[in-house]
Amino acid sequence: MLQKTTQWVTDRLVERALPTIGGYLASALQRMLILGHVEHHNQLEEQARRYEAAGKPHLAKLLRDQAGQLSLENPFSSAPSICEQLTDGSGKSDDFTLTIPDTSLADKAAKKKTDGGHDDALDSPEGVI
Repeated sequence: MLQKTTQWVTDRLVERALPTIGGYLASALQRMLILGHVEHHNQLEEQARRYEAAGKPHLAKLLRDQAGQLSLENPFSSAPSICEQLTDGSGKSDDFTLTIPDTSLADKAAKKKTDGGHDDALDSPEGVI
């Protein structure tokens, strides 16, 4: 009987506390997003003023125009066009390839020099750098 009563009280507390805590967290997250968005616009405006002071009003105008297109509701609105420019349109990038050099053979050669040991992998055709 005590366990049922405790469970009932706990359930009622959770029913009332969860929306309150969730609302508070959502409000805090929204506040952080808005403040970050405003700070970002402030930095862009400061940079635009620097361009104007440097005698480059066309760059300041361009920066302000781009900043005006930024939206808190859709922060990634320019992402599709950026991805389109980086790829060939099919989602694959032919121009950008990442190659990581195989340093294992170089490491083995360095080890051979330091400890005087012999490594058969360096003697094989695959071991030639």
